[in-house]
Amino acid sequence: MRSLLVVLLLAGTALAGSLTQIGALKFYEASSLQDLEAYLASHQGPTFIFINEVGCPACQYMETQVFTNSTVASALSGLNLISIDITYTPISSVPVYINGSVFVVGNGQAGYTEPYFGPYQVPILGTPTMLVGYDVGGKLYLKGLLLGGLPPQGFLEFLQLSGFGATPSPTAAEARQQGVAVGAVAQGNAQLFLTLPVAFAVGTASVFSPCVLPVLTVGAVAMAARRSLWKVLAGMVLAFSAFGVLVSALGQAASGFKAALEGAGGAVLIALGLLLAVPSLERRFVTAMSGLQTKASKAARGAGDFALGLSLGAVWTPCIAPFMGLAAVSALVSGNFLDGFAIMLAYALGLAVALYVILKAVSRWGKKAAVKSMKLSKWGNRLELIVGVVSIALGALLLAQAAGLGLWSELFGKLQNLFA
Repeated sequence: MRSLLVVLLLAGTALAGSLTQIGALKFYEASSLQDLEAYLASHQGPTFIFINEVGCPACQYMETQVFTNSTVASALSGLNLISIDITYTPISSVPVYINGSVFVVGNGQAGYTEPYFGPYQVPILGTPTMLVGYDVGGKLYLKGLLLGGLPPQGFLEFLQLSGFGATPSPTAAEARQQGVAVGAVAQGNAQLFLTLPVAFAVGTASVFSPCVLPVLTVGAVAMAARRSLWKVLAGMVLAFSAFGVLVSALGQAASGFKAALEGAGGAVLIALGLLLAVPSLERRFVTAMSGLQTKASKAARGAGDFALGLSLGAVWTPCIAPFMGLAAVSALVSGNFLDGFAIMLAYALGLAVALYVILKAVSRWGKKAAVKSMKLSKWGNRLELIVGVVSIALGALLLAQAAGLGLWSELFGKLQNLFA
């Protein structure tokens, strides 16, 4: 009996988080959602949660430039500090309670959401995501939500306007006088129609973000494998838009959908890679398809392209928060899921259109170059083999991501640092 208790104690210690130094501050690093809940239950009072991941430039900025600032360290010194690295702790939302409005900052916008009362799952739509509130009896009452990084002075203002720091939280009227966009979202159809074009434009511009590197890479592989690019991108748009709403509505349960989508995409990528890398398999596949020219076989092939796109949407979601801004998050926090879905759909469509144009332009240029150069055309088979191997490797990484190993995030995180 005693040995069993020792084993259970050691297991609990292994699963629990530990203290980690970030800048000039010590954070409790939660190792799971259960670990986070256990910590909150035993540490009441003002609480700050820093959600980050490997390779996130804004996360590194907060760690090296903001949390090292003496004034910021002083402002946070009286709070319970918690860090969650979603690269290795794959959670999709954080359970909180909301009692009124929440101050939200994202993409240069700031404002208070419409009042909401009751339990809520804050969706982790990107990194860094930072939450500040009061822990009462193990329940975190959310007061402020920050998406993306801020310089030290901006971060201090975020704390103050969330009700923490030297200056008390202002009333709505005072916030308007300070130029803060109070209640910036869900003000009716007119407000939504104004937001959608902006979301589309921001999505188009974000094609130049390092976060788009995984999507661009898989899109290029799909084209090289002669798959339908528009179906891949359509799947990505749908998955991204729906997943944000699912996380907000279902909370942590939605993470199961994310893992399933990543697994499906990984399987499709490996299948594509094998067809390209193994000539005998490709010949058999072509022969089988030529003998089965039915709507069912074509639909199955299209479903594979769509599944690949669905996985891209799930993988891409965690790194776009700074671009989403106040509108989508506020709509989701206030419970207006339809508006949130519309805003994220417009954003994803903007990115998809930009990706389609870029990849098609590069593909046409490559074909013209190959026609003009016999040397390039001789590389066709070798290039197909290379693309096949890359596709298999990406598929394996996606399957590992679905299993919670975080290899996909870690690899592309390091690559993104090279371009950031």
